[in-house]
Amino acid sequence: MPPNDGGEALHARVPPEEGYELYRHRNADAMRTRGWHGHYWARRNAAGDYEIRSVPSSLGEPSAPGVVVPEEAFERLYVKADRV
Repeated sequence: MPPNDGGEALHARVPPEEGYELYRHRNADAMRTRGWHGHYWARRNAAGDYEIRSVPSSLGEPSAPGVVVPEEAFERLYVKADRV
């Protein structure tokens, strides 16, 4: 399957688990990382920090667990995205 171009294919994705919402890195457009769309799934944990998971760059790939990012850092670096 061809890599996702950041278009319609990404819109069709669903969160990996309950409570996850789509976020995008604020500087994704300025980054020069080839093929990186800058999107992550994120949800708040009991401590108020964010658990993040990858948004695969092509359909058919599973979301991969990431790390827990402190609330302040996450909200400085990411913005909620309704769609791509």
